[in-house]
Amino acid sequence: MTDLAAPFAIKEKKGDENGCHWRIVMNCQYTSVLEEAGLVSYDAFDSITGGIIVKKIRERFVTRLTIAESVYYIKKHGREPLTKKGGGHHHLSLPWSSEGGKEFAFYYEFRKCGLATAVPVAMGEKIFPDNSVESFLLTEDFSPCVQLEFLIRNNPGIFSGPENLARRRNILGAVARYARQMHNQGFNHLDFNATHVLLDRIESETPVIALFDLQRIDCKKINRYRWPVKALAEFNYSSREGGLFTDTDRLYLFLVYKNKKNGEINLFDRLQWGWIEAKTDRIARHTEKRRARMTKGK
Repeated sequence: MTDLAAPFAIKEKKGDENGCHWRIVMNCQYTSVLEEAGLVSYDAFDSITGGIIVKKIRERFVTRLTIAESVYYIKKHGREPLTKKGGGHHHLSLPWSSEGGKEFAFYYEFRKCGLATAVPVAMGEKIFPDNSVESFLLTEDFSPCVQLEFLIRNNPGIFSGPENLARRRNILGAVARYARQMHNQGFNHLDFNATHVLLDRIESETPVIALFDLQRIDCKKINRYRWPVKALAEFNYSSREGGLFTDTDRLYLFLVYKNKKNGEINLFDRLQWGWIEAKTDRIARHTEKRRARMTKGK
């Protein structure tokens, strides 16, 4: 299996056509595959046909496609004002001018920090004369990893009951350690939930944990004290489905995150756990209200 936490080298191509400036950045492990497929410019990627649209949300859509007999996902972002993105981000090693560029830069940064992710393959940006920009991000299919959400919904038996306690604890412990490492490295995934957590080797005492969809990452130091509450509450709410993970399991997640090997917690830990529980309940209420509005509007 590919090391999903390994850093990767990049190769960049730039060009100007019809008053537009374009740029693509490729993961060097995939340059030969992309070049043999003729994907050597922004327009070449933009002209890819076929595939199946798997997600469409307002200004962006994701298409599942095949390149050289392997499966990839391309996320395309429509035109938006260039000034909206400010042309870069001082926390990141790679410059970017678009949503697709920003997400690729976060994949690059996570890997530099030893944080496992889905495999980023390429990104592209095209800047138009009116200072608008469109972009894409290409990632490889994350098999054999599987979303935790998928397992909860489609294979709940592997988690339920006391006979699966060890498996639940192994997975939750790995999730907690990933969250702690992510925060220690200066990042917080704003959608740290069962949808975006990928798993492999779930029978192991040390399952593989990785993240994908790095579009919404917070790296502002001023927000760091909120990250444990935000991330663990998001995860706790998303893993509630079916009642597979118990309140005791969720407390275990918190204790591992805090590195409390003996289970002893201080006053601040108790307060923080209370904030996480309260935040989890607020997320649940907000989600139910939103679903009710959507149902009423149909």
